[in-house]
Amino acid sequence: MPRILIADDHKVMRRTLRNLFSHYDKWDVCGEAADGKEAVDAAAELRPDLVLLDYKMPNKDGIEAASEIKQKLPETSVVIFTLNKTHELEAKAQLVGVRAIVGKEEGLAELLRTMDDEVSH
Repeated sequence: MPRILIADDHKVMRRTLRNLFSHYDKWDVCGEAADGKEAVDAAAELRPDLVLLDYKMPNKDGIEAASEIKQKLPETSVVIFTLNKTHELEAKAQLVGVRAIVGKEEGLAELLRTMDDEVSH
């Protein structure tokens, strides 16, 4: 079962995603982080299969955190789940090794599909 790390500075969002994934029976949420630095540290410690990052977080944004995670754990997939999806953000993400960005307005079904695609690679 793939292990997922959730990083979002909003506790309610982290809790919502954890609850969703617990009902999905496909993934094991191995940890949570409230900012970008915590995400990098937790990823290094927990070695998840996938890190789900918000873009706008304190102490490192999602791109900075993704870059560090991909440098330390190149086999770990990173998906950014954000309210701020733009072409510019997608280009920056691609440069650091993030293959998928899902806008929060796209909904949870799109997020689940994208995560399935990422962990099946």
